[in-house]
Amino acid sequence: MPRFPQRIVCAGFCDDDSLLAFGVRPIAMVRRGMFESGIAPWCEPLLGGTRPLLLDGVSVDYETILTLGPDLIVNVFSGADELVHRRLSQIAPTVTYRSGPWMADWREQTRLIGAALGRGSDAEQLIGRARGSIRELAAANPSLAGRTFTFATHFAGSGSMVVYLPGETRVDWLIELGMLVAPGVDRLARANPGRTSVDVSLELLDTVDADILVAWYEEGAREAMEQEPLFQLFAPVRRQAYVPLEDPVSVWAASWPSVLSIPHVFPRLVPALAEAAGRARNRSEAL
Repeated sequence: MPRFPQRIVCAGFCDDDSLLAFGVRPIAMVRRGMFESGIAPWCEPLLGGTRPLLLDGVSVDYETILTLGPDLIVNVFSGADELVHRRLSQIAPTVTYRSGPWMADWREQTRLIGAALGRGSDAEQLIGRARGSIRELAAANPSLAGRTFTFATHFAGSGSMVVYLPGETRVDWLIELGMLVAPGVDRLARANPGRTSVDVSLELLDTVDADILVAWYEEGAREAMEQEPLFQLFAPVRRQAYVPLEDPVSVWAASWPSVLSIPHVFPRLVPALAEAAGRARNRSEAL
């Protein structure tokens, strides 16, 4: 009988979500700095009494990983290049993305990790359940169907808004809900093939106008953005069709969905989007 890996290091962000969904606990995984414990709340119960070593995730700590003696390294959602993959593979068999740096979505993560565990059929069941959750939420919030959106962020001190493009994890789950990428964002994607985000200056925000604006913020950035006069004039903001995300749970789940975070967070996140869609519709009808 094949011997499946027992000592698994998750070197990619959120890869532990998929691994834990299979009931397998890593010996190390990337720290999530927004949470006090460094661990997402949907992962905590599945760890039981164990506490994996938390890696900083900023750079690959080859020495620490080598010391852990893993028999499998999972590095799916990451920006690793061929050199990083080769060095990790010298320590232990390493699973990496098929799509591209920082592009592996929750389906790809789950399928690749499931294959490495010899549990491909279980992976499809997990994916099916998460998709079912999204379909149920779409059906329960029909006001989202056909509504356009822009997903963005802002970093304090910059004069721009970072706009995410199709193919980025933040964008694709909204499309799966039945929403549409704003026309201006679609134009940006065609003009920037291979990119997952583009900086748009505050003077040009109207070029990415949408029914709904969704934006995540790191600490202090929301206040800086909302004080900008040009942001206050942005049409979705004036229509109150603006959904700011700054609490860690919402930011992580909306930015990097997983088979664990989708059922844990989306039931309260999606209705907030639907409320924004309702405000957008009411304001449009009033004009």
